[in-house]
Amino acid sequence: MSGTATWVLRPGDPGYPSCIGDLGERPAPRFHGVGDVAALTDLGHEASATIVGSRRASSYGLRVAETLARELSLAGVTIVSGMALGIDAAAHRGALAAGGRTVAVLAGGPDVVYPSSHGALYERIVAEGAVVSEFAPGTAPQKRFFPARNRIMAALGRIAIIVEAAQPSGSLITADVAAKLGRAVGAVPGRIGARNAEGTNGLIKDGAHLIRHTQDVLDLLFGVGHPGHPAVRPRLEPPLDRVFDLVTAGVGSLDRLAQEAALEPQEVAVALSRLELLGLLECDPVAGYAPTGINSI
Repeated sequence: MSGTATWVLRPGDPGYPSCIGDLGERPAPRFHGVGDVAALTDLGHEASATIVGSRRASSYGLRVAETLARELSLAGVTIVSGMALGIDAAAHRGALAAGGRTVAVLAGGPDVVYPSSHGALYERIVAEGAVVSEFAPGTAPQKRFFPARNRIMAALGRIAIIVEAAQPSGSLITADVAAKLGRAVGAVPGRIGARNAEGTNGLIKDGAHLIRHTQDVLDLLFGVGHPGHPAVRPRLEPPLDRVFDLVTAGVGSLDRLAQEAALEPQEVAVALSRLELLGLLECDPVAGYAPTGINSI
């Protein structure tokens, strides 16, 4: 981005993140950045989580990534991701929505917005966090740079969380590097048979931590029982509240919901549509309606 002021952080400089030393590279990478250099330097002694996933994310995956990032940010965790389409962008947006810190690691110069459609997101990250790269300003992203970028993301986070990933995918590269560096690796389970769930479900099968909600991540970062930002139950009108409670309890069909909520089928249908629009429920073609998995605040 023309006219964007950049800075450089070299190995040996005050504040150079010590976690990069875990990569064991000689020489260690230097960082070019835009935004607040403290967002990067503080990663040496503050909690951080790398959240990555599919560019072709489902609406469920986007909601989960944004909610995890928002709630972790409220608990004081810095969110690291790659500003890519899909899960990465959702993670950055969640952190920004909470007023938290987020760091984007790019596979080109830190002043080169990629993808170009993320110009507004880039500006917000620069204003409230940092965009960093080991590539010099003006460097155009190249396919071969992305695996290198992924290793940096893995090193900067104390935990790597994969929300959705196909098999193979760049997100699994990040998970593999994180595991080799001794970082915790967590994965959000997905629907069996869904392409975007093959990678994450495979990670869980191979021993990754199953991430059901934000508290699972906080337990891994700080120890079991760490008080995070408590999930706040959404305030709903009485009909919506009744229907939401029933679906959460496992009642998924329109007929049963109408019977147990003592409502007309048309009233239930309206309530379900509104709960979908609020992002609290999703329609399962087989089982009917179900909660989205991680309740929005």
